[in-house]
Amino acid sequence: MNGDRQGTLTDHSAPNWFELDRDPRATLVKTSHFRRTWRVRLGDGEIFAKVFDAQRVNPFSRITHRLGLGAAQREWRASQAAQWRGVPAVRCLALGVERKRRGAMVLLSGALPDAISLSEAWKRGASCRATALSLIEAVARLFASAHNRGFVHRDAHPSNILMKSTDDAGWEASYVDLQGARFFNNTASRRCAVRSLAQLDHFFQRRATRSQRWRFLQRYVSLRRSFFVRGERRTFYRRLLTSIAGARAAHATALARQRDRRIHRNGKYFATISLGNGWKGTFVLRLERRHVFPESGVSDRSKRDWTVMLGPIVNEVDGASLGHGLQMDRSRPAGTWTRLLWSLAGSPQRKEFNQSHRLRHRDVPASLILAYLEHRGRTGLIDEGILVRVSAHGES
Repeated sequence: MNGDRQGTLTDHSAPNWFELDRDPRATLVKTSHFRRTWRVRLGDGEIFAKVFDAQRVNPFSRITHRLGLGAAQREWRASQAAQWRGVPAVRCLALGVERKRRGAMVLLSGALPDAISLSEAWKRGASCRATALSLIEAVARLFASAHNRGFVHRDAHPSNILMKSTDDAGWEASYVDLQGARFFNNTASRRCAVRSLAQLDHFFQRRATRSQRWRFLQRYVSLRRSFFVRGERRTFYRRLLTSIAGARAAHATALARQRDRRIHRNGKYFATISLGNGWKGTFVLRLERRHVFPESGVSDRSKRDWTVMLGPIVNEVDGASLGHGLQMDRSRPAGTWTRLLWSLAGSPQRKEFNQSHRLRHRDVPASLILAYLEHRGRTGLIDEGILVRVSAHGES
């Protein structure tokens, strides 16, 4: 822990870092199935606290956690390595373990005042040529400087890059969320560098022009030491672009599979629901790919909204309907064998819901399914299914 900050983070006025949900100074900014990130105001500054629940991760992750190889420990070591190598990155201030919760951890890091993510900075300033060029220059310097020092951020999407404006109308870039970083004794290998560049290019492929992406690549290469191999200068960029395209395709496939795993989890985009009397299902909280499929007429809904809307339907209240431009398909299996098949292999409603979002995760146009429900009778077999989709006229 940093000695100057130790008193502030551990004295009697500091919050209980493992129970921030009870502290009015803390604001929840991000959550996942095993980690919650809080913004905590202490005095005149802010601290970000990542609280890891070791009991909610898979058994393999629990083992790595106990061996000191968990996400919190990796990010702590990566922060120390970035600081030692002079790589611009948000600095981790402390790592704590609570034994009572069998290994729950908290990682505290400082905040960069007035900093915004690269995705937000690009959204605001991409229309201005001077601002766009300044952002490109700052990010190219960050990547080249880190790779020259043997530091590779392996999750280098724009939300993990913070931008801060300087007095001369320029920008400074810094890394954040470092648990996947990799270190080399000398400079970063070309393979790892290409993968990192491909992750960034995957985001900007739809948001930046070809000339802007080309300018970034040229500036990055000009700042890399020993990136050229003697005799290959003529074919260098052709080979580099081919390598980046292949790494970008592999990264897109991995991201799609990662999104697929979130379909039946409670998270930011999907949530499961239990309406009682044997009714369970999954619904969409918010659309994940709006930059590919705008669908501005489809509104986001909370779990409470879905419960209020679907409750009368499953309880077969007279005159109950979905409304809001939504269409409901209701079907029942014919016979015991079909009910058994639905129960073992999944109902048609579940399969259609999964297929719709798996295609959309791969940027393939597909009809939008917003929810599905299954009803299990006393025998435990599925005897009814409901599918909720956007009607042809859309939501009103």
